[in-house]
Amino acid sequence: MTPKTRTRWRMALPALMALALAMPAAAQDAPTEPAALTAAQFAPAVIRTDSIAGAYEVVHWAEAGLVFVASVPSFDKGSAGFIHVLDANDLRPIRRIQLPRRPFALALDRSAGRLYAGNTLDGSLTVIDARGGQILDTIQLGQPEGEGFEHTRMIVLDEEKGLAFVTSPGRKGVTWIVDTRAGELLHRIEGGLWTAGAAYDAGAGRFYAGGGGIEEIAVIDAASGERVGAISTGDTTEEGEDASQHFFVNLAIDAEGQRLFAADADKGALYVFDIASGKVAAQVPVGPGTLDVAYNPARSEIYATWRGEKAGTGGLAVIDAGDYAVKQRLSLPTNPNSLEVGEDGRTLFVTVKAPHDKEHPDYREGAMDSVIRVDLERLGEGGE
Repeated sequence: MTPKTRTRWRMALPALMALALAMPAAAQDAPTEPAALTAAQFAPAVIRTDSIAGAYEVVHWAEAGLVFVASVPSFDKGSAGFIHVLDANDLRPIRRIQLPRRPFALALDRSAGRLYAGNTLDGSLTVIDARGGQILDTIQLGQPEGEGFEHTRMIVLDEEKGLAFVTSPGRKGVTWIVDTRAGELLHRIEGGLWTAGAAYDAGAGRFYAGGGGIEEIAVIDAASGERVGAISTGDTTEEGEDASQHFFVNLAIDAEGQRLFAADADKGALYVFDIASGKVAAQVPVGPGTLDVAYNPARSEIYATWRGEKAGTGGLAVIDAGDYAVKQRLSLPTNPNSLEVGEDGRTLFVTVKAPHDKEHPDYREGAMDSVIRVDLERLGEGGE
């Protein structure tokens, strides 16, 4: 990836609209993939609604039968943001919650019934009553920076301990730990480059923040807020943005198997790390602009989205979590974005963005973004 391309990634990241132009790296001894599913093959497993302007992260609440989708229709300063509430079974709209700040990231405390929205550009969290939609609090995390604030990105919760872990993807990496019950900042941890991805092991009390640089993944102790280690590929040997060989933009964790799954935007690949040794256990080519990753222990599967080339389209890869073979690929025009595994492990929710570049062949004025519900059991039938 050239310095110019990497600069575009960094500029677009706060809005989660990055388009990495690097081609996927080839893995050694990669197994032969089955042919990608056609739209007709996976259609019986998919429900799609093209109804949300500026869709970003999605979260599922099985008990209430709801799906929440963060929405930012406009990047104009002072414009409102929204949370769209959909029926989890058929994606029909139930309500829309208007927010004074623009939400990109979402996390749900199911035990307390509170939804946390990450207002990336404002560097803050909005706390929302998940059942009624009332705004309960705003927690400012980012310090003033230029004409705005340090940006927030991913949010991960420890519901039992009442903690929120929030990443900030700037040149000066920052991670915050928040006391969600008191609504107060506990720890600010500095260090790293582009601290974007987030994963949490509640049993071990360890938070992982993924980014770039020499030590791509920081290991943070949840209790003390101290950086206690790092996980690295070892591929980057010099400091600085242009020297960084990887950008782990999103993370997922297999806490039981002690593995980290890292979506590498630079290489267009999924990296699998053994947490105990800190070593790379596998590398799986996904596609240019690899963005999100999710792990489903119920089916022993990993899901990864890629956004495609600048003028192309992206898709969803279903990866076997045992041997890391790609089981299925689905083309999901135009730019698949965020993933959420349903609580029962049988469904997958994906947001898909329409192209914003007027030069893109699929650009249409006024086009809406999409939410897709995938029945994973029926999807498996479609690939046979």
